[in-house]
Amino acid sequence: MFTEIFLFELNYRLKRPATWAYFGILFLYGMIISIGGFEGGSEKVFLNAPTNIASTLNVVSIFGIMLASAIMGVPIYRDIEHGTQNYLFSYPISEKGYVSGRFAGSMLTLFLVSLGLILGFIIGYAIGPYAGFEPAERYADFNFWHYLQPSLVFYWSNFFFSGCIFFALVALTKRIMLAYAGGAILFIVYLVTLTLTQDIENKELVSLLDPFGFGALNNTIQYWTPEEQNTLTVPFKDTVMWNRILWVGIGLLICLFTVFRFDFQRFLTKKLGSKKKVAGEVDGSSAAVLTKIPVVSQIFSRSHNVKMLGNLAWMEFRNITKDLFFKAILIAAVGFLFFDGWFGNPTYGTPMLPMTYYMLEIKDYNYVVLIFILIVFMTGEVLHRERSVKYDQIYGALPLPNWVVYGSKFLALVFICFVLVNMILVSGLLNQILQGYYNFQFDMYFTDLYLIEFPKYISYVMLAFFVHAVIAKKFLGHVITIAIWAALFAISSLADIDYNMYLYGYAPRYTISDMNGFGHFLSGQNWFRLYWLGFGFVLAIVGLLFWKRGTDSGIKARWKEAGHRFGIKEKVAMIAGVLVCAGAGWYVHYNVSELNSYRTVKQGRELAANYEKDISKYNYINQPKFTDVKVEVDLVPEERYATMSGTFTMVNKGETPIDSLHLNWGDNQLLHTELLRFSVGDIDLKEGKVYSKSNYKLYKLPNTMMPGDTLVMNLAIKRGYKGFPNEGSGSDIVYNGTFLNNDFFPTFGYNLQYELTSDKYRKEYDLPVKEYTAPPQNDKWGLRNLLFNDDADYVTFEGTVSTAPDQIAIMPGYLQKEWEENGRKYYHYKMEGEMDYFFNVSSARYDIHKEDWTGKNGEKVVIEIFHHPDHPYNVKRFAKAVRHSLDYFSENYGPYQYRQMRIIEFPRYQSFAQSFPNTVPYAESFGWTGDFSDPEDLDYAYMVTSHEVAHQWWGHQITPSATRGANQISESMAEYSSLMVMKKEYGVDAMQDFLKRELDSYLRGRAGENKFEKTLLDNDTQAYVWYRKGGSVLYALQDYIGENQLNLGFKKFIDSAAFRPHAPFATSNEWYGYIKEVTPDSLQYFLEDSFEKITLYTNKVNEATFKKLDNDSYEIKLTVESEKNYYDGNGKDLGAPDQPNLLDIAVFQNDTIINGKTKKVPLILEKKWIKPGTSTFTFITSKKPFKAGIDPYNKMIDRIPDDNLISLEEME
Repeated sequence: MFTEIFLFELNYRLKRPATWAYFGILFLYGMIISIGGFEGGSEKVFLNAPTNIASTLNVVSIFGIMLASAIMGVPIYRDIEHGTQNYLFSYPISEKGYVSGRFAGSMLTLFLVSLGLILGFIIGYAIGPYAGFEPAERYADFNFWHYLQPSLVFYWSNFFFSGCIFFALVALTKRIMLAYAGGAILFIVYLVTLTLTQDIENKELVSLLDPFGFGALNNTIQYWTPEEQNTLTVPFKDTVMWNRILWVGIGLLICLFTVFRFDFQRFLTKKLGSKKKVAGEVDGSSAAVLTKIPVVSQIFSRSHNVKMLGNLAWMEFRNITKDLFFKAILIAAVGFLFFDGWFGNPTYGTPMLPMTYYMLEIKDYNYVVLIFILIVFMTGEVLHRERSVKYDQIYGALPLPNWVVYGSKFLALVFICFVLVNMILVSGLLNQILQGYYNFQFDMYFTDLYLIEFPKYISYVMLAFFVHAVIAKKFLGHVITIAIWAALFAISSLADIDYNMYLYGYAPRYTISDMNGFGHFLSGQNWFRLYWLGFGFVLAIVGLLFWKRGTDSGIKARWKEAGHRFGIKEKVAMIAGVLVCAGAGWYVHYNVSELNSYRTVKQGRELAANYEKDISKYNYINQPKFTDVKVEVDLVPEERYATMSGTFTMVNKGETPIDSLHLNWGDNQLLHTELLRFSVGDIDLKEGKVYSKSNYKLYKLPNTMMPGDTLVMNLAIKRGYKGFPNEGSGSDIVYNGTFLNNDFFPTFGYNLQYELTSDKYRKEYDLPVKEYTAPPQNDKWGLRNLLFNDDADYVTFEGTVSTAPDQIAIMPGYLQKEWEENGRKYYHYKMEGEMDYFFNVSSARYDIHKEDWTGKNGEKVVIEIFHHPDHPYNVKRFAKAVRHSLDYFSENYGPYQYRQMRIIEFPRYQSFAQSFPNTVPYAESFGWTGDFSDPEDLDYAYMVTSHEVAHQWWGHQITPSATRGANQISESMAEYSSLMVMKKEYGVDAMQDFLKRELDSYLRGRAGENKFEKTLLDNDTQAYVWYRKGGSVLYALQDYIGENQLNLGFKKFIDSAAFRPHAPFATSNEWYGYIKEVTPDSLQYFLEDSFEKITLYTNKVNEATFKKLDNDSYEIKLTVESEKNYYDGNGKDLGAPDQPNLLDIAVFQNDTIINGKTKKVPLILEKKWIKPGTSTFTFITSKKPFKAGIDPYNKMIDRIPDDNLISLEEME
C-alpha cells in the first residue's frame, strides 16, 4: 500500500493552493534576489558564484524550518482533523506502508516546493545581465552543477532533517501544536546556539555539531579569495562531509524510528471508557428542567459597552496567554534576549559589563523579529477565534457593537505588547543582578521601553489588525502581513530607499549613551512614533469597517457593510487619526526635509560622481600651507552649535603663484554652516566661482601669493544642528560629550576621499576605474604633502575654548589659564613646539584621574584620564597602559615630545580611539565598560591605549607623506608597538590569541576585497592590510631577527625623519629601507614575501607521537607539512616556491595556569629550515610531552591556523 498512499498524498498536495503559494513565494524571492543582485560580499565575486548560491540556499533552508513544519507536520494528523481516521481500519493498509507513504509524499512535496527557489535563481540570473540592476560582467555563465551540488549537500539535506523532526513529533504525539510551535522554537533555539558557540577556538567542534551545516560551510569558505569564490564549489570533505553524514543520518534514524514506532491503535482511535459521575452531580437534562431562568434586563448604555469592552479585552488577553504557541514563542524569545545579554557584546572575545543601554539594545537583534511574528500570529488567532471554534454565527448575533468586540481584541493585543515590552525589562534586570551589576538606570529603561518601544509594538498590532480584518483569511493574513514587513525590510536594506516617512513603523536609528543619555535622538523618535500611531489608527479604523462579523456574503457585501458601519463615530475617529498623522507628519517632514536635507543613497553617489567630474581639475592645485594656528571656539552644547574662529599664518610653499583660495566645506549634510568672516589681512574675501552642490568655493586673493610669500587669514564660522534628520547621529556637538576636530573648518582644495571608490559605481557614472587613491612613492606632490592633511606641514598651535559651566573643555597643548565669565567656562591651551595640524575640541562633565610617569632620565609626564563619572571601572587600566607604553617607546624609539598625556572619553556614537597631539579621545563603549575580570580574556583596552600612545611617535613625530604605503608607517608601526608592550606585560601566550584574531580579520578582509589586495609597501586604503597584516608581519620579524635589532632600525628611522621640517616626507620605501638594513641576508626572503608580495602559508601537523624510553626520557616523532604560496591581488595562485623557510617547531608540556591565565610550557622551541612538503623531526625530552606543532604561536600568515598544534599520541 506504500505506493497508493504515496501517490494519494502527493496528488493531494499538488492540488492544494498552499503548495503552490509556498512554491511561488520561494520562486519570487529567488527572482528578486538574483535579478536585483542583493548578495553581499566582494564586488569581484560573481553574483551567481557557487559560494553565493551555496550560502543563500543554506540560509534559506534554515529559515525554511517553518516551511518544513507546515508541510511535514500535518499529513498524519489530517485524518483526525477531517474525521476520516476510522475508514483506515476498513482497508488492508499496513502501518508502515501508511506512515512511510505519507512521509515520502510530503517529503517529495517539500522538495518540489523548495525547487521554487532554485528555479527562481536560474531564471533570475539568466535575466539579470539584461535587467540593468547590476553590470552584466557580475554574472557568470550558467553552470548547472553550481546549483545541484549545494542543493544536495546543504539545501535538501537540511529540509530532510527538519522535515523528519516535525513528521515524527506529530506522528508520535498526535499534537499538531508541536508542528506549529516546534518550528518557531527550533529556529529560535538554533539562533541561540549560534550565539553561544561563537568562540573562535571551537570552530571544528561547533561546525560538526551544527545541524544545518551553516558553520561548516562558512568555516570552509570564510577565507576564500574572490578568485576561489568564483571558481570552486564547497568541497564535500572534512568537516562538511562529516557534518552532513551525521545530521542526515540522525534525520534518517528519526524517520525509521517513527515508521517502526507508529501504531494505528494509539494514534487514530479515541480513548474508550465512560467518565465517572461525580457524587452529587445532576444529570444535564434534569438540570435544564430544574434551572430557574432569571429575568433578563436589557442594558445597552455606553457605560455598559465600555465595561464590556474591558471585560472582553481581559478575556481575550487571558485566552492569548493560555495559548501554548504563545507561551512557547515567548519563552524562546525571552531566552534569546537573556542569552544575548548574558554573553555581552564581546570585543576581541572579551565581554562588556551588563550596561543598561546594552540590555536595551539587544532587543533589536533578534527579539524584535520574533515579537513581530508573535504579534502577527496572535492577531490572526484573536480576530479568527470565533470562526476557528465555529462560534462565529452565534457571537456575531450578540447585541454588542462592532467597536466593542473589535476594540476588545485590539486592547488585548495592546496588553500583550505591554507584557512583551516588560519582558525586556525583566531580562535586563535579571542579567544585571546575576552578574552583580546594580546600576539599573530605570529612567533609561522606562524612556526606551515605554516611550519608544511600546508605541512601535502598537503600530505593529495596527498593521496586523488592518491586514487580517481586510483579508478575512487567517493563513493568508499571516502571509501578507509578514510579506509587507519583509518588503519594507528589502526596500530599506537592499533597495537603498531609507526615507522613514515612507516605511511603515520606521524611525531614525538612535544610540543610547551613559554620557549623553538619549540626547538629541528622543525628539525625533517621539514625533515619528506619533506619526505612525496616527497612521496605524487610521488603518485600524479601516479594518473595523471591513472586519468580517457573522455571515460573509462576499467582497461586494463587505464593501456595502463598510459603508453602513462608517457612521459619525467612525468618521470622527478617522478624522482624529488623520489629523494626528498629518500634523505629526508635517512636523517630521519639516525637520527631515526642510530644516535638514535628505538625499537617497543613489543621489549621494551621483553627488560624489559629479564632484569628481566638476572639481577634479583642481586636484593637486597649489594652495598655501599653515605655519601658525590660533583658534577660538565657543561651544554651546545645550543648543548644539559652536562658533569657531581662527587666525592662520600661511605660506606659499609651492613652486607656482596662488591667486585664489579654494575652500572645500565637505559633505556634512546635518551640520548647518554660517560664514561669519573670511579675510586676508584686513580685506574681506568675496566668493568667486561656486560649486554649490559640492560645497566647493573659490575666493580671489587681493594680491597673488608668490612662492615663499606669507599671509594671515582670518576665518570665523558658526556651525550647528537644527531639528532632527531622517538618519544620522549628528554627534559632533551634543549636550554632554562634544567631540570636534579641525575638519570643523573647511579645507583647501580637492579632496580625494569624497570620490566614488567602487569600481562598479565608477563604471556606472562613466568614471575611470582607479586602482589606487594615493599617488606612488616617487610622486612630487605626494612627497611634498603630509598624509593626514595637505593644508599644513607642522604648525605652532594655540587655542581658547568656552563651554557650559558644568563641563570641562579640552584641546591639544598645555592648559595656560582657566576662568569663568558670563556663565561660561573658558580654557586656554598652548602647545610647545610644533605639531601636526590635527587638533580636537572635547567637552563634557568629567571626573579626572591623574598620575605621573617618570622616565629613566628623570623626565616627567602627567597622565590624565578624563572619564564619565559613572565609568571608573577601567581608568587605572588605561593609566597603566600609558605608563608602560611610555616606558617602552621612550626606551626604544626616543623621548616623548610632550609633558602630558590625556585619555578622554566621548559618547559611543563612534567606536574608535584617535590620537591627537598629547590627547587621545576614546569612545565610551570601547574599553571603558569592558569586563576584564577573567585573566584569560584579551585586555584590548590596554592594547588599544598602547596603540594610540604609539601614534605620538608613529604619526606625530614621523608624519608620513601622502603616498602609497605611507599609512603603514603610522598604523602598522602603532600596531607593532602595542603588540610589543602587550607581550612584555602579558607574555607570548596572550599574543597568540590576539595574533590569531588579527589573522582571522586579515583573511576575512582579503576575502571580501572589492578591488584587489595590495602589498604592504603599496597599500593606500585597506585597513585590514595596514592593521592586521602589518602588525602580524612586524611581530614575526622581531621574533626572527630579535626585538632589539628591529627596534634599532626603527630608532634610526625616527632619528632621520621625526619632525622633518621640509619635503620630501617619509615614505614606505624609506621605512622599508631601515628594516632591510637590520635584517640578515638569510631572512631577506621573508621581507620580500611579506612587504613586496602576497604570501600565505599552509602549515599543519600530520602526525605527532611519543614513547617513553628506558631512562625515563621521552622520544617525540613529529611529521609536519608546510607549503608557501604567492597570490595576486584577486587571490589567484601564482605558484609555490621550493626554497626552505625558517619556521618554529615546538613540543609542549601540559598547559599551566599562572595568575589565572593559561600558559604554554615549551619543552622544545626551535627554528628550523623546512622545505615545502612533508618533514619529520625526532626529539628527546626529559619530561612528558602533551602537544607538538609547527608555528605553534601562529606568527605566520596561515590560512588554516587551527591545525598547527595537536595533542601527542602515546606509542607502545
